[in-house]
Amino acid sequence: MENNAMTNTQLQNPLANTNTWCRTGLKQFATLRHATLALACTLLPLNTVAQTPTLPTPEPPTQTCVIRGQIASLVAAGAKAKVKNVSLCVDYGDGNLVKVASTVTNKGRFRFNRDVTPISPSMLYYITGAASNAIPFWVEPGEVNIVVPMPGQEGGVKVTGPTTNTLYQAYLALAQQRDRAYNDSVLALQRRMGNDFMATNAGRDARQALRAATEVEWNANRMQFLLEHNDLPLAPLLLQRDMLPFYNKEHVRQLAHSISPALAKHPYTIALENSIKALNLGEGNEVPDIRLPQEDGKTIMLSDLRGKHVLLTFWATWAPGCLDEMENLKRIYDETRNAADKFAMVNMSIDRERDAWTRTVKALGIKNEGWLQAYDTQDKVSPSANLFGVRDIPKCILITPDGKAISFTLMGIELFARVKQILSGDLYYLNNDTADNSK
Repeated sequence: MENNAMTNTQLQNPLANTNTWCRTGLKQFATLRHATLALACTLLPLNTVAQTPTLPTPEPPTQTCVIRGQIASLVAAGAKAKVKNVSLCVDYGDGNLVKVASTVTNKGRFRFNRDVTPISPSMLYYITGAASNAIPFWVEPGEVNIVVPMPGQEGGVKVTGPTTNTLYQAYLALAQQRDRAYNDSVLALQRRMGNDFMATNAGRDARQALRAATEVEWNANRMQFLLEHNDLPLAPLLLQRDMLPFYNKEHVRQLAHSISPALAKHPYTIALENSIKALNLGEGNEVPDIRLPQEDGKTIMLSDLRGKHVLLTFWATWAPGCLDEMENLKRIYDETRNAADKFAMVNMSIDRERDAWTRTVKALGIKNEGWLQAYDTQDKVSPSANLFGVRDIPKCILITPDGKAISFTLMGIELFARVKQILSGDLYYLNNDTADNSK
């Protein structure tokens, strides 16, 4: 009969070894982090190499993504299958989903067609209504197949498709690989040390150390994966969502530069750049390039107003202070309406209800030419307000023609005076050496 009693030294050594593993893992991650940043630098475009001018190439033809889906339980029911409403939603990289199409199932099957063009490029979409959770997949040229399994069936929703979809599934599988590695490590520790040790504080500490080590390896694997596929739109999106918290501002900027120049104007590269700009938000720094969706369905980017000074105001219909400031903004509009080539005004509502916004805009009489009224709230959250760090309203932000913040704090008569000063040609902010960089 084996003696299960253990000396203090025996109990301490495994934990010491485990802590050593964790410290080693952290050192390895630091090395891997610098290695991935070095790799990112090697992927930077060689802008210094002279290039022979080339003739403009014609725009590529429109390509189509066919999305076919089936809900196994409804397919099995055949003609008796209930009809379900299924929606197709696009993720612009700001954390919200925008519905772009909907359909009903036919005996458990559904289909969408989506054109892929330079204006509407390959992006992450979701199917809602077909399963308990939204189903992510990439719209790209070719065919995507989605199968929602029978209730209780193992494996979950299955998505198959061309290159980006295949790689996205491989990226998600890295989390499963992490979990398997952790479980295998814990099982090996349990076999070596016994159940009694696993129930002690030392055993719990050992498991936490193993978890930390597998997390470090997982993050390094994800970063390496994204850098290796930096020419696909999943790279900027997943860098923004998954990796930014692990790096400081300087390293984040280097990672952003690792994205292929071919994706420079892609919405996800813009979203990544916006997240970086949000980290550095302050007077004299470049502001995020937000989407400005209007009541008629048209959307422009804030950067489309480059070349003009811009007054961007975040407001809401339910805030008395906003309604008071709107009277001052009307004065500014009257002052600037004849200088539309030099000055633009944008109101961005953060109202939770779109109807309240449209009613109030009409009632206030501010739906005027040259005064853009925008609304981007989805699921009661405004992505643009988050990027600009808006914590109180109204928030009036003056922006230079090259997209840099002049002020985040001007309001009332002082704001009116500064706008008049700018219109007169006195760009006072260029000489403001003691600018307050607070938000």
